[in-house]
Amino acid sequence: MVNYKFVMLSVIGTLLIVYASSLPDITIVSSNNSLDRILSNLAHIPAFALLAFLWFRAFPKTQNNKTELFVIVGLILFAISDEFHQSMIPGRTAALSDFVLDLIGIFLGFAAYKAFDRINMIDRM
Repeated sequence: MVNYKFVMLSVIGTLLIVYASSLPDITIVSSNNSLDRILSNLAHIPAFALLAFLWFRAFPKTQNNKTELFVIVGLILFAISDEFHQSMIPGRTAALSDFVLDLIGIFLGFAAYKAFDRINMIDRM
């Protein structure tokens, strides 16, 4: 059965990423441009890992893993569209490295979901 609490959290997380992508300049650490660039790039991993975990949790497991495949494909398409969206924002660019970091986050979120599922913590959430 669909878990509507996690659907709402997933939608909110997705919208927060779209909002952050819409900002022309995101500065995390103002004193060091290189450090700021590293931190903002690495933020892709936890953001997409959390988003992936939420989307996986939102939908019921199926015997043949169709739901998991659907979520993975959907998140990959979202990551692509997010980079395309950023390419149209003044001061932002689309970068293959950002997309790769998004993919790492997606698969880390999937791994976390599977680990929680293995120890039966998913159903308690």
